[in-house]
Amino acid sequence: MNTLQTLKLLQKETKAKVFLAGGFVRDYMRNKKSSSLDIVICKMSKNAIIGFLGKYGKCKSVKSDDIFIQKTILFRASNDNREAQISLPRSGKSHIIDKNNTLEQDSKCRDYKINALYLPINYKSKKDVIDPIGGLNDIRLRIISPTTSYFHEGSPVRVLRGISLAAKTGYRLDKDLIKTIEKNAYRVSWASKDFVRKELNKILLSNKPSTSFRLMNRVGMLVYIIPELSRCVGVAQDPKHHKYDVFTHNILTCDNIEPNLVLRLAAVLHDVGKPETKKIIKGRITFYKHEMASVKRAHIFLNRLLYDGKTKHKVLDLIRTHMYHYTSEFTDAAVRRFIKRAGINKDNVNNLKELPLFKLRAAERLGNGLKKTPVTPKQISFEDRIKRVFDIDSKSKITMDINNRIIIDTFNIPPGKEVDNILNYLADRVTRNKKLNNRIDLIQMTLQYIKNKKHLDKTLHS
Repeated sequence: MNTLQTLKLLQKETKAKVFLAGGFVRDYMRNKKSSSLDIVICKMSKNAIIGFLGKYGKCKSVKSDDIFIQKTILFRASNDNREAQISLPRSGKSHIIDKNNTLEQDSKCRDYKINALYLPINYKSKKDVIDPIGGLNDIRLRIISPTTSYFHEGSPVRVLRGISLAAKTGYRLDKDLIKTIEKNAYRVSWASKDFVRKELNKILLSNKPSTSFRLMNRVGMLVYIIPELSRCVGVAQDPKHHKYDVFTHNILTCDNIEPNLVLRLAAVLHDVGKPETKKIIKGRITFYKHEMASVKRAHIFLNRLLYDGKTKHKVLDLIRTHMYHYTSEFTDAAVRRFIKRAGINKDNVNNLKELPLFKLRAAERLGNGLKKTPVTPKQISFEDRIKRVFDIDSKSKITMDINNRIIIDTFNIPPGKEVDNILNYLADRVTRNKKLNNRIDLIQMTLQYIKNKKHLDKTLHS
């Protein structure tokens, strides 16, 4: 028996009246799938609910996101991965919990009208929806409006949730709601970091995060959530390379990368170190070593909102390495160092466009407002070079009895591409004939390679 079936059984075998609510009903009425399972149970006490459901799975009481220190029941049936978030109906400004409260009273304790819809647990169709406060009309008009004029007093995170809900649904915020959010933006600083992170992640993973970030900045909320990004507003960049200020560049980069949390976080934070590294040298705006300053700022932000260690590591690594600058003068050794630093391996070397670092670079180009294509010919050349060097190294699993230092000292050749070419040539020969992997043969082959090259160069220039 799954979670939903267990809740139906609860209503069947007790006096409880069980209703689906919140995001589940909202998304159902919008013909969208929902991962949430919000439940309101009337006519039964909290302890009785826990006592019944505890026989069929895991059941625990946790603190909700409101300011009234309410408890929410989390239930998951033994044979199901889906978790239900269960509450009793509330009433009044203080959100008084009572099993005898009505759905109409409960609806006025919710944040937004489109979240104040209910369905009986045994509903048959959309016709069974219960709409005490006008949520269906808001869905029809594609707007988000509050349930009451004091909705924001219920939880400090509600002002941010309005923006995340608009990002998720694509609906517009009611004009009066925007004014209310602007007056109460500071409240988000009182909210639990876990709840703030949850709502911010919804914005980051929406279709167009820049819309939400612009609104957050406009209503004065951004400074409370991501001050590292807020301080980038109005920071001009070199017009030769960037059309927009640092803030706009960051959020447009976020728009232009796929909706993956690590990638979106890296995109929106990748240049937050620019304000403190900005200098004007000979009339040009520069941001030398801004990537390292960005790492420090991003680290502070990720710690503040309690992101997990794995996410932090991946995001910071992308920010740290996003300023790579490839030229044709790169030696193979330099390419090898990049391969190691970027985490290129046999599983991704043949599909480098999917490499997170290269995705960030492509999004960054599109986010500067001057570039129409995400990938440059130089980038394509770099990817081809990486594949060639990786292929050579993969073929040669043998540690050769010679290295670049021996070649440099023996033949008086300066470090650089010529030494790389010799090592690649030797690796290819040794791969085909392992008996050649001894110092004498390797020195002789190197000598022959140099003679042949000199002869070829002489012929070409004669």
